[in-house]
Amino acid sequence: MAAPVATTGASHMSQGQPQQQPQPPQPPQQPTDVDPVAKFKSLLLPRLKESLATLFKVAGQAFNQNAQQDGGFKPAEGHQQKFEKSLEEFYGVCDQVEVSLRLALESQSQVSDSNKFTPQPVLQAKGDTPPTEGQLYPNYLATIRSQITCAKEVHDMLHECVRKLSDRP
Repeated sequence: MAAPVATTGASHMSQGQPQQQPQPPQPPQQPTDVDPVAKFKSLLLPRLKESLATLFKVAGQAFNQNAQQDGGFKPAEGHQQKFEKSLEEFYGVCDQVEVSLRLALESQSQVSDSNKFTPQPVLQAKGDTPPTEGQLYPNYLATIRSQITCAKEVHDMLHECVRKLSDRP
């Protein structure tokens, strides 16, 4: 009797998992909050766990079939294909995890560079009171434009210097 209860519980949990899948689309409702780590946790982590569990299950079945085949029983077909399919699915999820981690690293690097090279932190306007420290996004854009203009001027000066040096005999 304990086995049917466990089977019912497992089927209840598998029914509960598809109900959890509609929840991950909630983060896109907030377009300003695009955190790669949160996206990883909500979208990829459950798929990774499921893929790994499936891979272990199929690998165990294949191992069991190989053991039975070694014992002289007739081999069952399809276990190798199921194992390869599960392995490819797992590798696919791992590739997505790698892309997500690279995105998180790049985002962290950009935030670090932004904090290093922006004279004041960028703040979001909240309410009617202006912030006491930092700058609003339009001011941040003006700062970036002035930095780009300065970089272009330095580039042009260096280009002109190289041209003058190459004109000398």
